[in-house]
Amino acid sequence: MAIGVAGVALLGAAIASDFVIGSFWAKHEMLTSVLASLVVVVISVAVVNELLERRERQRWSLLAQSVLFALTQSARLTWTAMVEVLRLTEVHTGSLDSLLEGARVALDRGRVSGATRELLADAERREVLQRVLERLRDHYGEVIAKWATVLVGAAPYAELLERHVELLGRLEWLTSVLMHREPAAEGDRRRRLTRASIATEHADEFGDDWIHDMLVSITLLAARVDYDSRELAFSLVSADWWIDRTQAIMAAPASAAPPEL
Repeated sequence: MAIGVAGVALLGAAIASDFVIGSFWAKHEMLTSVLASLVVVVISVAVVNELLERRERQRWSLLAQSVLFALTQSARLTWTAMVEVLRLTEVHTGSLDSLLEGARVALDRGRVSGATRELLADAERREVLQRVLERLRDHYGEVIAKWATVLVGAAPYAELLERHVELLGRLEWLTSVLMHREPAAEGDRRRRLTRASIATEHADEFGDDWIHDMLVSITLLAARVDYDSRELAFSLVSADWWIDRTQAIMAAPASAAPPEL
């Protein structure tokens, strides 16, 4: 990309200079020829690099889609758990209508905000919330730790991966603050982890307004990143491709028996 930008800039500068100092190029034919060749080389390299990068993205498209599906699942698990713990709605497995309705609820900032205020006013529900957030954080952390290295060097996916990492960070901070402010019956390891968390350095400064804002932002962000990740995943490999591929495998002639070991 940088090479392409440099080539375009160089070509633009050459064209502009022709209007300003056109006589200079006419008097220095050798220099003109060298610069023209340089522009061609730079632009050619940019085109070749783009073609190679595109081929690499296509080559690893199935792997990238698999990773995006895993991240989508984590985001979806987050917002569906939130709308249920907030008692806004229930999302039923296998029902597209239920999923879409749940997403609409999760993106309704006003309803999520009101339900969050009600939850925070109930001590028992706060304890349930803390356990839910802890499980969501642990699951999301495992998924990102497992797959981040696959996407971290791929420019087309970097921004989306960053949003998933942001979501995990919010879960981590909110969970740590709640564990510090409202410690439940827990083992020594959990207490040590809570004490060591960066989030708890100023946990006493975070009141219910901060907790409210974090819960609402987590729900909204999770629903949005779910949709964006799914869209990107299917732009890499379409659902039709999977159907066609399955039919091709089924239609292929039976292979010979494997050789004996």
